[in-house]
Amino acid sequence: MTTTRAPEEYDSTVKSRLGGVRLVVVGAFAAMLIVPSALARQSTSLTLDVTFFASGQISVALPDGTPVGTTSGAPTVIPAGVYTMSVLGPGGCTQLPLFDLSGPGVRVQDDMIGGEVTSEAHVITLQPNSTYTWRTDNDSASPTHTFVTNSQVLGTAPVQTTTGPTSTTPSSQDIVGSGIVPFRGTLTGAVSASGKLTLSFKGKSVTQLTAGRYAFKITDRSSSRGFQLRKSRKSLTLTAPRFVGTHTTRVDLTAGKWLFTPSGGKPAFSIAVSA
Repeated sequence: MTTTRAPEEYDSTVKSRLGGVRLVVVGAFAAMLIVPSALARQSTSLTLDVTFFASGQISVALPDGTPVGTTSGAPTVIPAGVYTMSVLGPGGCTQLPLFDLSGPGVRVQDDMIGGEVTSEAHVITLQPNSTYTWRTDNDSASPTHTFVTNSQVLGTAPVQTTTGPTSTTPSSQDIVGSGIVPFRGTLTGAVSASGKLTLSFKGKSVTQLTAGRYAFKITDRSSSRGFQLRKSRKSLTLTAPRFVGTHTTRVDLTAGKWLFTPSGGKPAFSIAVSA
């Protein structure tokens, strides 16, 4: 049976339903305003500033200038989470020490390619309630700086990240070139416990290369010898003498003769790089 409603009753019903629709729309709109704000807080970018000085000193600080790491007393406390570690240096082929940051899930060693670059960036994740240390290899008495994370976790990984540092090179360098350089591949090198160097490319010994950008993956087992490149009167340190472990660095090889030497030793071999 069909029921006929009075105009007043129908109008009231429609208004009631439309009111419900308006509430839903307003609620959804409010959620749209709230959710991006929450996401923005979750994706807050955390930063650590590592600065190399021409004197060989290194400082680590938060963007507001607060030092990170103490050599005695209570350690610095910072939130856990994803950090962009911004590394800045003087450039100009200044010989710089090796910066070493270590702790749960993190191991970063960087000397700014022996001072050849002016800036690099590393994305690191600091675990909550954990202890981290950093030091330099200026000398055997270099102090260890300690800092800890609390239970608060902030920051998310950037949308675009790379596995290695991002470098900006001075345009005046003749070892590391400027502009867009084609990436040629990964060179695998090693320093034995006795200081002997080896280098291979695509599984074969290297005799000559084409100019371009290469990733040098060096496995160093010597605590007294490192891995250096030389061209003309300039040298480039890939692993420092006291470094033991594996380190990857990208280098722009320009045309000419390159010497490969253990740190402080005589050249082990040379490679001709063609244009």
